[in-house]
Order: sequence, then C-alpha cells, then structure tokens
Amino acid sequence: MKKIFLFITALTILSTISLQGKAQASFEPGQLGITAGISYGLDVEEPGIRAGLTYFFTQELRGGVDFTYWILEDVLVEQEEISNTGYELNANLHFLFYTSNNLVLYGAGSAGMHFASTSSDIPEFDTSDSEFAAGLGIGAELNFGMLSFFAEPKIFFSGYDQLKLNGGLRLYL
Repeated sequence: MKKIFLFITALTILSTISLQGKAQASFEPGQLGITAGISYGLDVEEPGIRAGLTYFFTQELRGGVDFTYWILEDVLVEQEEISNTGYELNANLHFLFYTSNNLVLYGAGSAGMHFASTSSDIPEFDTSDSEFAAGLGIGAELNFGMLSFFAEPKIFFSGYDQLKLNGGLRLYL
C-alpha cells in the first residue's frame, strides 16, 4: 500500500511540474472549491482517502471541511480477525500568505473529531473511541485556472496525535 501511495504522490508531482501553466492564482470572496485526494498518517502508517469543500471569505482567507477515511488493515489475534475502522471530520481555516502566478502558499489550522473502532467475533476486542483534534499545517498549491494540485503536511496535537501528509486536487467553481 505504501508503494501505491508513493507512486501516486510522485505521479502528481511530475504531472504538476510538466503542466507549467500560466494561470494567475486569483480567488474571490464566495468562491467554492471541491477537494479530492489522499492522506498518509505517519503514526498509523496507512493511507486514507480524502474529500472536502472550501469557501473563500476574502481573497486571503478561506474556510473548509474535509473528511478522511483511513484504509486500515485487519489484524489477526488469537486466530480471530479484528476489523479496524478510522475516519476524521475536520473544519479548516487557511490563510493564503503568498500568491504569485500559479503558486499559492498557505498556513492551515484545523479542529475536528477523529474516530476509531475495532470489531470482531470476540466481544472483548470490540472498541470504539472518538477524540477532539486540533492541528496546524502549511500547504502549497499549484493553480492552473479552475484546477489546483496541493500538498499539505499537518500535525495534530490532540486527538490521535500524528503527522499527516495530504495531497490531491482542488476544483474551483
């Protein structure tokens, strides 16, 4: 699974470099964006699938929500399979501190809920937990008109503490 994640990341970076568009990154208050991408948690050492929405309050400030579903492997304990489930829902605030041609750099703050559960045929292995999460990150976005590629490392200080690497596409409407 790690090889697939690294391959997709490398492919995204190479595609971004090869496009070299001339689009000017320009955002207007009220503008919406749809986000799709992947995540990798350095603590869980597993990939996740990510989707979200963004909304520009001003040209430099946008808010948004994102949902990540972690692709966790099942574990075999005492010859019983334990299924793991993890997902998170975050509210984000991005401050765009650098915008030039097609490059955008931004700081990110997040607050949300992170959920994890296990289930099996053995009741004592069944667990469920949720944690409030707060995090900080920084992002880079290459803008090509309505479409952007982004990369965003983010560290969560509460909830399920971990460094999370996000990458993907944003479509601006």
